[in-house]
Amino acid sequence: MRRLLSLIALASTYTQVAIAQPVFATEFPAAASPLSPEALTKLVADNVFKLKPATGPEIRVEYRGNWAYFNAGNASDNGKWRIEGSAVCVEWKRIPPGCSEMRMVGDTLYTKRASNGEVLPLLPN
Repeated sequence: MRRLLSLIALASTYTQVAIAQPVFATEFPAAASPLSPEALTKLVADNVFKLKPATGPEIRVEYRGNWAYFNAGNASDNGKWRIEGSAVCVEWKRIPPGCSEMRMVGDTLYTKRASNGEVLPLLPN
């Protein structure tokens, strides 16, 4: 009986953890369209954006010259950025490098985060 109660308690804990997982968009809005490398460069170069992920602190990303600067709470990094097709790729110094696909809907630029696939609007900062 004691073992059965332990198993029930363990199953309950796993269920609560599963339910507590964050839910976020992983697909671009239906009307989103990819950009040409030239159009994406014009939108990103020399601009600063903020992103509000489903979990964690607000993210601030700045693109200056060929360098990108990242700040999220106590975490920060920088690295060289480039455009590949309709994605912005960054070779960060500390965090893993990656390419984030970008799409546009009206005047709003969206990104699919390379780190976890979350789709977020890039808001002007």
